[in-house]
Amino acid sequence: MSEWKECKLGEVVKLVGGGTPKTNVLEYWNGDIPWLSVTDFNTGNKYVYHTEKTITNKGLENSSTKLLDEGDIIISARGTVGVLAVLKKKMAFNQTSYGIKNIPGISDSNYLYYLTKDSINNLKQISYGGVFDTITRVTFNQINILLPPLPEQRAIAGVLSSLDDKIDLLHRQNKTLEGMAEALWRKMFVEEADPNWKKGKLGDEMNITMGQSPPGHTYNEEKQGIIFFQGRAEFDFRFPQTRLYCTEPKRFAKRCDTLVSVRAPVGDINMATEDCCIGRGLAAVKHKKGFVSYTFYKIRSFKDDFDSFEQQGTVFGSIGKDDFNGIDTFIPDLKTVQQFDTMAKPLDDKIFMNSIQIHTLSKMRDKLLPNLVSGEVRVRL
Repeated sequence: MSEWKECKLGEVVKLVGGGTPKTNVLEYWNGDIPWLSVTDFNTGNKYVYHTEKTITNKGLENSSTKLLDEGDIIISARGTVGVLAVLKKKMAFNQTSYGIKNIPGISDSNYLYYLTKDSINNLKQISYGGVFDTITRVTFNQINILLPPLPEQRAIAGVLSSLDDKIDLLHRQNKTLEGMAEALWRKMFVEEADPNWKKGKLGDEMNITMGQSPPGHTYNEEKQGIIFFQGRAEFDFRFPQTRLYCTEPKRFAKRCDTLVSVRAPVGDINMATEDCCIGRGLAAVKHKKGFVSYTFYKIRSFKDDFDSFEQQGTVFGSIGKDDFNGIDTFIPDLKTVQQFDTMAKPLDDKIFMNSIQIHTLSKMRDKLLPNLVSGEVRVRL
């Protein structure tokens, strides 16, 4: 530890500010340069591959936005403070974030990602602002760190990256598997839809249970009672993350039910991994004959319907039980439904196993991270 140096986080990073090209100048937009906003990398994953918007070279030249290189770090600095990611290609970015580059000879870029990640809580605690929390360059200079020599930085980053790279691979595999199942859904129920299928309402085919929130004093994090999901805040890629339990549950979802957000925003979905209690922000959907995969992908197909309810709310969008049950739909024959469920189940089972592995690897990484960057656990060089 004698070779580790006491310093400030701001002394070992180079911060780069972002910007936005004028939105009313058409020739600045829809070019070949990816342009990052926080929504593009607020995914919980280490890497960001794509952006929703792009800009042109003229947009880059005529604004304060800058280009970050592949391997550079992006951190949200206003509003939702402390979201962190590593770029997988060159990208420009807006003014609500900072780009973080390493300082050659002093800091390793990959290590800086983990050092900054470990400092997020401290950065948030000293952020300031009236309407929006904000971190500035000064904030980085208020964070005390211990900086190991470059070889040890790279070794520490290598250990943690091996876990994150596996997590990233599993996440991308899950998206591919889900895309395959969705393509199968479109083929069987859109492209090859039988015109003789009965038209009806969603409630004719599904049992829908609307959530109800138990008394607040019955919530706990000590695993007393049954798992409780309040709303889409607990949602992950496919399966919700358990945070709360409840001792006086009111409404229930069963294992493998499709969970649907029914309040602000409407229509986000997950799947219950075990029996649980649901609050008023969720509904549980189950096919009357028990077809799990069919239910999940069918509910996903109602995005436009859910979006319409989201837009109807005065302040927050919502959908009630009657409206949910009353969504117009087609009702395929059970033989076709069963055929889809049989074909999609292996894909969904693999997504489930991958998700368990992601959770395990993430816990391992999060346990190792503070111990490695503090020097409590050393990496043999």
